[in-house]
Amino acid sequence: MKLTDSVLRSFRVARVFCENSDKINCFDFSPNGQTVISSSNDDSIVLYDCQEGHYSLLF
Repeated sequence: MKLTDSVLRSFRVARVFCENSDKINCFDFSPNGQTVISSSNDDSIVLYDCQEGHYSLLF
């Protein structure tokens, strides 16, 4: 897929995760796309379940 301006404008928010309380400085998807991990300036690391829409681990 080529990410043209029209393609990017067609994207919509699917989930909003709010467990980090400060600026997120790292964010990555698992190879299968089912989980996301984030780290933020609040010194937290959060593992999210993309299908269920909630966090599964908070460090």
